[in-house]
Amino acid sequence: MADITDPKAMRALAHPLRIQLLEALLTKGEATATVLADMVNESPSNCSFHLRKLAQHGYIERADDAAGREKPWRVVDPTQNFVGDSDDPQSLQASTAVSAAFREWDVARMRAADGRPNPKQWRGTTFQRGATMYLTPDEAKGIEAGLAALVEPYLERLTDPSKRPDGGGLVRLFAATTYLIEYQDQLDAEQRERAAARNES
Repeated sequence: MADITDPKAMRALAHPLRIQLLEALLTKGEATATVLADMVNESPSNCSFHLRKLAQHGYIERADDAAGREKPWRVVDPTQNFVGDSDDPQSLQASTAVSAAFREWDVARMRAADGRPNPKQWRGTTFQRGATMYLTPDEAKGIEAGLAALVEPYLERLTDPSKRPDGGGLVRLFAATTYLIEYQDQLDAEQRERAAARNES
């Protein structure tokens, strides 16, 4: 997984069409702007512009062994980790922008799927689940690491079609944890009161 720390690189991906192009390119392995334009219902010239922006910041590259007038693109790394520096306003704003773009992209797709029946063999196989938990910071990091380990064995199927099993299909996983700061002051006060009561007894 590549750590993205450059604010300009993060902002370059904070665009719904670029996110869509990156994912479409992942599913194809290699593809030209013309092929991708058909997949995302955009003009080849518009796709070419956005693909060049993605390449400029290292998300995609030209296929080395490609031939012909229009060379295909391919993704450099199928996963990215956007690391914003909380002490740098530009970095924080950029990481917030790219996170918001991905979140809105995912939510829009989940909403679209809500009103669309899946093929028979896929019914009852997808899920949306949330949980409110009381965790330590290390436990919260552990959940992220556990999810990453769970997903890791399946990622190579995107870049290597020979490893895709029969009967499979593209599935998007969206997962996030949020620190619920709006309740924390009250919880901390209650915890202090319990600790004081234990000490008095």
